[in-house]
Amino acid sequence: MSDPHDDEPDGYRGPAEVTVGERHATTDVQLSGAFDPISGRYRWRGRLRGLAAALPGTDFSPGTDVRLAVPGPDGPVPAAARITETDLWGSHMVDGISAPPYPTRPDDTELELG
Repeated sequence: MSDPHDDEPDGYRGPAEVTVGERHATTDVQLSGAFDPISGRYRWRGRLRGLAAALPGTDFSPGTDVRLAVPGPDGPVPAAARITETDLWGSHMVDGISAPPYPTRPDDTELELG
């Protein structure tokens, strides 16, 4: 019998320390990703909720680099991302530009060549 979660993307939902420039805030994030067989890379993206309220006056225009750190068993797990847009609810969407800050399944990050 197969695992009912096999088709679910990897991800993380919860608090994260977010850094934009020299400013830091803790905010709720929702991150997910999957292996892209066309590019041969693991791609992840996500939503940062309440970032504008947590860091008023900060530039969050598309292309702005951000650093995320999510709680892990051995301490915070950092990652880099880039803001791509602001959604209808004021959350900031990001695309990952580093390894994701959450565990992935080995079959999602390894490309097997036959």
